[in-house]
Amino acid sequence: MKEKIRLTKGEREIMNVLWDTREALTSSEIIKYSVNKSWKDTSVHLLLKTLLDKNIIEVAGLKKTTRNYARTFRATMSQYDYFFQEDFQNVDLKRKIQFVKIIIQNASLEELEEINNVISQISNRINK
Repeated sequence: MKEKIRLTKGEREIMNVLWDTREALTSSEIIKYSVNKSWKDTSVHLLLKTLLDKNIIEVAGLKKTTRNYARTFRATMSQYDYFFQEDFQNVDLKRKIQFVKIIIQNASLEELEEINNVISQISNRINK
């Protein structure tokens, strides 16, 4: 069995940017798209290095910036895969809802019926 990948808060914030944009980004673009970040701009390279070491991101290529070229980074693990290998208690409600929406949007009619049955069973248990 694969070992679980554990991410720090800062690493998770960078991964959320990469997952949300769904494209390879430079470190400057990651900083630009990061809102309410817990890390300083100067820490981005250290965080990217640890994510590279954990094999959750990879260097996707180079992108021409103003005067030179910058490496671009992309996720090697989907948000879905990370979410389901991670402890649910560390994931905020907004992200949990996003995952449920993804699951429902990609489910077949048969799967939706089964999901509905599970929701009904849980609702019945709560309402007793």
